[in-house]
Amino acid sequence: MRVQRGLRAGCLTAAVALAALCAASTLPAGAAPSARTLYREALATTDEWSVHYASGGTIAKVPILESGDAGPASGVQEVLVGRGTTIDIAELIVIGDITYVKGNARALQDLIFLSPSQAAASAGKWILFSTDNPTFSQVVVGIRSRDVAKELVMKGPFTLGRKRRIDGIEVDAIRGTQDLPGLKPMRAVLYVRADGAHRVVEEDTLNAKGKPNGIEHTIYSDWGETVRPSAPQASLSIGKVSGI
Repeated sequence: MRVQRGLRAGCLTAAVALAALCAASTLPAGAAPSARTLYREALATTDEWSVHYASGGTIAKVPILESGDAGPASGVQEVLVGRGTTIDIAELIVIGDITYVKGNARALQDLIFLSPSQAAASAGKWILFSTDNPTFSQVVVGIRSRDVAKELVMKGPFTLGRKRRIDGIEVDAIRGTQDLPGLKPMRAVLYVRADGAHRVVEEDTLNAKGKPNGIEHTIYSDWGETVRPSAPQASLSIGKVSGI
């Protein structure tokens, strides 16, 4: 998941992974695609597209909820991490070279490393920084559509599960393995449209019995939507910001 899908930014080198995933394959007319071919086709559809996503799960007993709209150069995201008095709540907007964040004091400390006094004074206000600032790379990861492909990366061997319907959509199930930082590799499944472009509909991590384990569950919809967020008025700038 994306907030700290930051948490998973180190899982792969994007250029190498996407080049391999999007390699062309040729099938005889009428032949059913293999699990690997179907997976490659599904990943190829995520490149340079826009999508709405909603995800939820629990890592180390900490609930994480995220939702947003990811575009090629821009995106918006809402994040909720934790519960009770230890909850982080934040909104993020990426518009090209600039990223904006607004959150409660705890989120500002955890995400952009403000001091307790700075976070308290800036809570609920928009703060901007350079999207390319390496200090905040883990915050930005997952907000744009090119990051979606990284988050869907699985390792083989790939197998096909039984077709099913999700919200009236017939889907194929592609099973593989995902690497999540700080966790052991675990089984995962991508449900992709069975007909037409094989766009991803749902993603789940699985336990040893092949059932959802609650660590990650993400629903994808509105592939190809227009994502053009408006820039909010920021009250604070952190670091050198291009174009400002």
